[in-house]
Amino acid sequence: MSHCTVRSVIPQPTIDEQNTLIRSLAPVRLRRFRAATKGDRAAVRLYLLDSQIASQMHATIRVVEVALREHIHRALTEAFDERWFSSQRQLFDQDLCEKIDKVLLQVGDRAPAGAVIAQLMFGSWSSLLGRGGPKQDGTSAGYPATIWKPALESGFRDVTRTEARRAAMSLNWARNRISHCEPVVFGFPQPGLGETGTQVRRAPSLVLEDARAFTAYFDPALSAWMRKWNEIDRLLEDPLVSDALDHIAGEGAVRLER
Repeated sequence: MSHCTVRSVIPQPTIDEQNTLIRSLAPVRLRRFRAATKGDRAAVRLYLLDSQIASQMHATIRVVEVALREHIHRALTEAFDERWFSSQRQLFDQDLCEKIDKVLLQVGDRAPAGAVIAQLMFGSWSSLLGRGGPKQDGTSAGYPATIWKPALESGFRDVTRTEARRAAMSLNWARNRISHCEPVVFGFPQPGLGETGTQVRRAPSLVLEDARAFTAYFDPALSAWMRKWNEIDRLLEDPLVSDALDHIAGEGAVRLER
């Protein structure tokens, strides 16, 4: 039986459909798209291209998030026990404890471990790669010594904890931006980076490479498979993406990484 690959492409609207789409959006929504192109037709095409790229990137980051979640859960299970989120509570900072408590309140204290970890978001898994914040008793969590060294380090290849944490944070920011329907063709803001008054943005092609490279740190085979997803690469080669990045790079308060 033969199989064919079906591409999911948003059809370009007729003029009437274009006008309907424009009316459905807040005027400010298209302002930057119009500024980066010439005329409503090109602005709408860039807007729809942005939607397709965001969809593809969401699928990519979704795979990374679930794979990272399972990888860390299995490592902590091996180092401690399956219900590490409860038995090792004394190791976690207050922020993570509150997130775990919220999940347990939703699913119940006796819920299977898998049901608990499935409710923890990307940010929680990213935080376990960090240093850890203040604990409920006023001391500081020391994740490098209590989590990274005994449980996680051996499962990550060719990367330091700091590098893994930085990459995971960037991907979590990207995930949140996509989930909140913010544009991606103008780059992904990197909170806290850059000089005061300057916003660092990372081009979507770099964030895509971040996702593929990050996955290789703990699952090279999965990363290799993800690199076969070439539809998003084709979308990112559209000249309109370059126009959008050129436009945002021209803003005085933006430092674009591309």
